[in-house]
Amino acid sequence: MTVRFKSPAGPATLSVTEVGPNKVEYTVKSGNGRSQGGASGPGQGCITVLRDHGSSNSCGRVDTMRPAAQPGAVVILMAAGEDGTAILRIVSG
Repeated sequence: MTVRFKSPAGPATLSVTEVGPNKVEYTVKSGNGRSQGGASGPGQGCITVLRDHGSSNSCGRVDTMRPAAQPGAVVILMAAGEDGTAILRIVSG
């Protein structure tokens, strides 16, 4: 699955590369940058923050509720579901 959206660096895409029970992997492309994330285990996921001049990524235990918006950034939360689904939330600030 691929999701297209606008980031501070221009058009962006998020491609989900693997989903399974308590497992998710994805790639985000924005401007000239690329970020990858992946997590496995109950309650695990990743948060990617896209800014005009770069991105940051952290994976581990995540709260699947709405991630906090950040000024001038797009925040992506991707979490693994127990039933083999993924939870995706995209928030712009």
